Amino acid sequence: MTPPLTSRRNPRVAAAAALHRRRERAATGRTLLEGPHLLDAAIAARIDIIEVFALEGSAPGDVPADVSIVTAPVMARIAATDHPRGPLAVIAIPEPGALRHHDTVVLWDVADPGNAGTLLRSAAAFGYDLAVTAGTVDLWDPKVLRAAAGAHFGRTLVRLGPDPLPELAAAGLAPVAAVVDGGRPPEQALAVSGPVALLVGNEPHGLPDPVIAAAPGAVTIPMPGRTESLNVAAAGAILLYERRRLRPLS
Repeated sequence: MTPPLTSRRNPRVAAAAALHRRRERAATGRTLLEGPHLLDAAIAARIDIIEVFALEGSAPGDVPADVSIVTAPVMARIAATDHPRGPLAVIAIPEPGALRHHDTVVLWDVADPGNAGTLLRSAAAFGYDLAVTAGTVDLWDPKVLRAAAGAHFGRTLVRLGPDPLPELAAAGLAPVAAVVDGGRPPEQALAVSGPVALLVGNEPHGLPDPVIAAAPGAVTIPMPGRTESLNVAAAGAILLYERRRLRPLS
């Protein structure tokens, strides 16, 4: 049996750990996912698994890649969590998709990995594609992968260009801006018959004013309580559900 990797400076270990940096992911076309659930989801989706790191006694079976046994300190060097149990897999990042004539949620400069991952998970649950502007966190950040819990795989994920609204219009999507106040209630704003692009904005600032002004529609969640606003992931999930309730997938 091959002895476990013990050096935190091993070149393969260092290369895997570097994938927590967006620049390195962009340069290599690779990312890092952690845990058996994400690994199983990637395998089921036939994602290219390049390498797997596992602790002794917990190596996954039937993995279409080389599996390296590592010590706990080496695992901690690669992982981002406090007490990683593995496995950790280096995967090839799939090519982005293209906009479709299909309900899509658009993350507009959403910066928090947890919020982005939760929105992606909600999109998958309710049958939406997902698109991001250039200012949004990298969808293939390991933190986003953990928050999305496997929702990356099998979804259409789109990177929008510098002028997203015309792109959405060209795909036949009606933009609907999610705003804290001043929009129509969901039962009115989200009941349109054609596919929509639900725009959700940056956590502290929301959508830019010019985007709100240019969008044909705007939606506001009624909040009879005393909270001024909702977390973007919570608001997005509510609106995605409301749209699907009003216009079920055929």
